[in-house]
Amino acid sequence: MKRAFLLPIIILLFTFACSSKKTALKDTPVFEPEALLQQANEKIKQKDYEGARAILQDIKAKDASKKYATIAQIKIGDTYFEEESYEEALVEYSNFLDVHPHHKYAPYAQYQLALTYFKQIDSVDTSYSMALRALREFEKLQRLYPRNPYMDVIESRIKMCKSILAEYELYVGKFYFKKGSYNAAAGRFRELIEKYPNTKNEPDALYHLAVSYNHLGDKDKALDVFNTLLSKYPTNKLSNDAKKLIASINTGK
Repeated sequence: MKRAFLLPIIILLFTFACSSKKTALKDTPVFEPEALLQQANEKIKQKDYEGARAILQDIKAKDASKKYATIAQIKIGDTYFEEESYEEALVEYSNFLDVHPHHKYAPYAQYQLALTYFKQIDSVDTSYSMALRALREFEKLQRLYPRNPYMDVIESRIKMCKSILAEYELYVGKFYFKKGSYNAAAGRFRELIEKYPNTKNEPDALYHLAVSYNHLGDKDKALDVFNTLLSKYPTNKLSNDAKKLIASINTGK
């Protein structure tokens, strides 16, 4: 008798549990990473970078396939880059490359990493470290991803970085030169000539290197460098001064 009484209650409880489970499943939002990425892109277009990051972080946390999580990570870097939060952007791009160096988006991440340093270049006295880092990362992009689609842009930016670095070496070299510290000055001028040849500052560096050698009493080295200046940059205005100094050295005056 007891069993007959309990059976309808058990069936009722089971039916209620199943119904509750179905309702809970129905109320749980479906995770659609592709649609969420589109939402994030729209927010980026609207410059709502914080809102975009919230969606992208959600994709990273929930995408078990990792197909969309990797894209989300790069886009998080892009949101920081766009709002000029460069330190945070560097972290995201670097982390992506550490984990996914062979991913199809790796060349893009490497390019953005280099560009993040490049964007932080300011004046000659503060830009050296950023230009050097940008140069290294652009050259790394060329070396590791030779088929990347940014080659034309990279060449011009590498040239710009080298020009900035050469300008810095000349700036420091002339500082020592004016102080009469000719050994230190010569070291900086040589650095420029060896590492950044054919930049606009090379004629100036050659001239001051030769003069530095002359002050140090090394006439032969001075003449060699003056002759390099005349050979490489015959129409440069410093070549006329070089000719006068060559004549002075040769006559012993």
